[in-house]
Amino acid sequence: MYHALFVCRHCSAGQKGSPMRTGNIALWTMTAVSFGTGALDAATYLGMDGVFGANMTGNVILTALSIAGEGTHSYLGPLLSLVGFITGSWLFGLITRRYSKSVRPDPVVAPVFTLCAAGMIVVAAVLFWLPLQGSVLHTTTFIIGALMGCQAIAARRVGVPDISTVVVTSTLSLLFAEAGTFRGGATNQATGRRLAAVLSMLLGAISGALLLKIGLVAAMSVPAIILSVVAVIYTILAVKERRQVRDQSEQPAYA
Repeated sequence: MYHALFVCRHCSAGQKGSPMRTGNIALWTMTAVSFGTGALDAATYLGMDGVFGANMTGNVILTALSIAGEGTHSYLGPLLSLVGFITGSWLFGLITRRYSKSVRPDPVVAPVFTLCAAGMIVVAAVLFWLPLQGSVLHTTTFIIGALMGCQAIAARRVGVPDISTVVVTSTLSLLFAEAGTFRGGATNQATGRRLAAVLSMLLGAISGALLLKIGLVAAMSVPAIILSVVAVIYTILAVKERRQVRDQSEQPAYA
């Protein structure tokens, strides 16, 4: 099973001409992004008035509790995060539908991850320079939600099964419901991916909570750094793949 954490056969199998190494990169980068999401949720929930930056299931419940008068925080924060997530998902969903997933290199993944990374860096800078209250708190909450919506779209384009980078509920249920290869259970590769998704978010949340003792910006730097590295990786992959496509098209045809 441990070998499954290093190989994502399903990922590479779906990409014509892509080596196994590309599948490994997709698996590891999306696992890293999930780690950053865990750190982000810990930072926003503990440091931004009880709001989840990426976990929209939690925000739905928090909003409902506040509306019912049973919540410990205002409904405004979770609601703004929800609206931001919906806005980011809707907007970039419209954009990405213009580009087929079969087009190589994918024209969407690298730019969206770059946007998410730049947005998180801006958010961290704002939180460093400005007091976290009033309009600053509400605006950053909305922006973080929108960025996580964009991240979810990019992760979906990458297409690693069981790793959405923003939620692990269904992954957790499948991890145990289909554990083991006997009687039609999941393969070792699938079990390894699911375990990696859950553990990465768990460890990310622990790191975010610990870094919050230093400061909110320290915790926010985790997803900002990870998204920046991932954006660079997919930009490099896109450049290499574009070069390969160009070289193949320039090869002379022989009868």
